[in-house]
Amino acid sequence: MTHDLDRVVAAIAPDPGPGLVPGAHDLMREIMDTSPAPAVQPTVESARRRRRMGWRIAVPAVAVLAASVTVLGWTSALPVFGPEPVAAALEITQEDGYYVIQVKDLRADPAKYQAQLKGLGLDVSLRLVPATPGLVGNLFATTPTNEVVEEFKTIDRPGPCDKVGTCPIGLKIPVGYKGTALVDLNRDAEPGEKYDAFTGFDAKGEPMHCVPYVNKKVGEVRTILAERGLSIEGYATGKGPDDVKELTTVPDSWYVTSGFLVMPGKAKLIAGAEPKADHLVKTEWRKRGCS
Repeated sequence: MTHDLDRVVAAIAPDPGPGLVPGAHDLMREIMDTSPAPAVQPTVESARRRRRMGWRIAVPAVAVLAASVTVLGWTSALPVFGPEPVAAALEITQEDGYYVIQVKDLRADPAKYQAQLKGLGLDVSLRLVPATPGLVGNLFATTPTNEVVEEFKTIDRPGPCDKVGTCPIGLKIPVGYKGTALVDLNRDAEPGEKYDAFTGFDAKGEPMHCVPYVNKKVGEVRTILAERGLSIEGYATGKGPDDVKELTTVPDSWYVTSGFLVMPGKAKLIAGAEPKADHLVKTEWRKRGCS
């Protein structure tokens, strides 16, 4: 059985409206492709492709979309640069020709972010996007013409990272930056809030990471999910590029090949009447660093 991921995304991905993050097509190729793919390296061209597709997703399941502009845990011991507004949403410091930015209020009106950044002469829009656990903290920055903003830098947390990609601790924007940038920063979702940025639920930092569920029957996977506080929201299946279906129920005897979270506590499964080839399962398991 084969799966065409572009068709599956078209059937099951959230509506690509405002507030989402780029690249769902590439993500779903990682989640559902029946042939192992090499790890995706962050490049300008890959970012352009994600923007052109119109879908919005933070990163593929096995790689950081743009590691050069990801952010997690924004912290700094530097003195605050300039007077800080009352109830500021951002804390901004200056070091070595860069502004170092810390998000202080993850629920602030985006207009507060824009006001502070504009006060520094920066034409940068920052918004917060509800994301699955492995993507919380990831950030994607582009220009209005879909280019990666390579001038932005990060300070990465030393040591191992328990998320997809790296675990940065600060975003750095050059002092005097004159370009226009669109920045999406992933945050935790509220109960009942749908994820706008998601990856495979077996990616690093996600609840099914290194859990041997692939090719188990739907009934078995339902039990595994329940043990982790998750229930099944729906299913997707298909045998080819023109045969992708979204279903509310499937036989418990069907095989689960992948899945992703749609909101806190809710998962969607990719399943079918035939299992995934065993050698593909083993390859993917190793690529995730599982043993």
